[in-house]
Amino acid sequence: METLLNPKKEQKVQKNEQVPFHTPGKGTSFSERLKELIGNKSGRAFAKDAGISYSTLHNYLTNTSLPTLDNLITLATYANVSVQWLATGEETDKQEKTIADNSNDETFADIEDCREIRLSAGGGAFNNGYEEITTTKVERAWLQSRRLKAKDCAMFLVSGESMYPTLKDGEEIIVDRSKRELTEGKIFVLNHNGSMLVKKVQFTYGGVELISDNPSYRPLKLDTEEANSLVVIGQVVRGYRDF
Repeated sequence: METLLNPKKEQKVQKNEQVPFHTPGKGTSFSERLKELIGNKSGRAFAKDAGISYSTLHNYLTNTSLPTLDNLITLATYANVSVQWLATGEETDKQEKTIADNSNDETFADIEDCREIRLSAGGGAFNNGYEEITTTKVERAWLQSRRLKAKDCAMFLVSGESMYPTLKDGEEIIVDRSKRELTEGKIFVLNHNGSMLVKKVQFTYGGVELISDNPSYRPLKLDTEEANSLVVIGQVVRGYRDF
């Protein structure tokens, strides 16, 4: 089975259902925030640059379907906004304040926890409103030793065996979302044509190969144009061991 994150399909919005990601009192919905990010850019150009299909983007803008976590992270990463703001409309300083309030904990720091959203019930990540993104704790000493910032890190859950034995099915990984420039030999979380993959990167003369450590899986060969369409979510910096 291919190694990926959150392999879930978009879910249609039923009539009379609550507008997706509506934040009471803030007056904006997910589609309105998405329109704000698009700005004067054409929808087709935005979709292409963000790494999702135009039909998917159109469904979001018209409240026809709700995004999976994969696409929510992809859009937030491309637009350089927080997943929390894109999903709820809440400003990021609230999350930063929560982390600051816990700064007296000298042993642990809070990072964004994406594991529960990945395991959300139903066909889509969000179907009857938005479950607030939670945090999980990691050792401050480890973050400092790796020169990582808690606000840049998030925890995900690996699904599949293509990266075995380096990454195992069900393994928790920490991703540094500030590291979005591909580096030879490093493992990245990538959005490729709507699929969130966990792969090792190898540069070739004609583009990039996404390598699976499991020899049963062939490399995914991308030419320069395909490589440029990749959306880099971040670099894997920790699983059962450091990377």
